[in-house]
Amino acid sequence: MPDESVDFYPSRAHVLTLALATLALVVLCAVAARLGFDAAQTSGSSAALFVVSVSAMGVLVFTGLGLIVLRRLLLPTWPVLTLDDDGLTDWLPNLGVEQVLWSEVTGVREARLAFRRVLAVDVTDPRAVVVRQRTFVRRIAASLNASLVGTPVVLKPGSIATRPEELSAALTEFVAGRAPHAKPVA
Repeated sequence: MPDESVDFYPSRAHVLTLALATLALVVLCAVAARLGFDAAQTSGSSAALFVVSVSAMGVLVFTGLGLIVLRRLLLPTWPVLTLDDDGLTDWLPNLGVEQVLWSEVTGVREARLAFRRVLAVDVTDPRAVVVRQRTFVRRIAASLNASLVGTPVVLKPGSIATRPEELSAALTEFVAGRAPHAKPVA
């Protein structure tokens, strides 16, 4: 049983993929804005003006997200997962379930989600974990995880800068002796 917390940081490959995706969305929105602007100039169509407005907002939003992701890529200073005496804290942006106490954990198992190997952390009351999420996006993600995998707490080793075996070993070490009726990682 570890006496101190263990932090896991984001995978650089995962963050780089997010950065490239936001860049592609910025370019797509910029092209749509330019085409909409050209159409609005020649036709005066209200639909073209709407496309310009939405696309311009898309450029701003995705540029902001891209800058956040770029900062995450260059300065990975905060963890996406922390295991400590109280429980696990999943800080995966917008998708993590935040804190889950060890007293809520009933076991950890490997599962598949969208053709990816994930670690499913089974909890006593999945609905309670879903309901206590702070944002709508987190609640939707937790609900989808619960319906697809059977638990709202799903850790994606590909998003974390560690080997899946190391993550499994760390979880097993923390869960052993802390969670009532805990089952080891399968």
